Amino acid sequence: MNRSTIALLVIMVVFPGCFQHFFRTNTQTAADETALKLLQNSNKYFVIHFDSSRIYGLNNVSVSNDKLEGNLVVLPGEHNKYLEPVIDEANRVAKRDKATALLEVHLYTNNSLGNTSDIELPLSSFNRIDVYTFDEKRTRGSSIFSAIGIAATVAILAVGYAGAGMAATW
Repeated sequence: MNRSTIALLVIMVVFPGCFQHFFRTNTQTAADETALKLLQNSNKYFVIHFDSSRIYGLNNVSVSNDKLEGNLVVLPGEHNKYLEPVIDEANRVAKRDKATALLEVHLYTNNSLGNTSDIELPLSSFNRIDVYTFDEKRTRGSSIFSAIGIAATVAILAVGYAGAGMAATW
């Protein structure tokens, strides 16, 4: 294998893991009407996880009188990617998906899904709420280590090429 091929392989292995973006779930164990109204007013996208592992989007969200109401819809593809995050840890998100993922609010209930697309659930039925937020600290750390890794890779390749060139002149 020649040096160019080795350099290309090293770049292909090192670079995809660089400059990753991360989010946190900010998991809560109870639904709060005031907080849900703020999220609704912030144009967040609500995703409901039912006990049967069925997951739906929620349109026309309304929060009042300790109830959440809305119309269940098939989860659109752009909101179908980050459905099983790790709680209390940084979760990787593709840069192209970051804006969409950070709009999501995931509500978990042990209630069964009925035969209707219109729902009205008491807030007390939700046992977990995840509000995805950007993990700036973890993303910054990834960027710093990526820059160091790229600089080290370039230096190693440069030394290797220079050493190979000197060996050829001897």
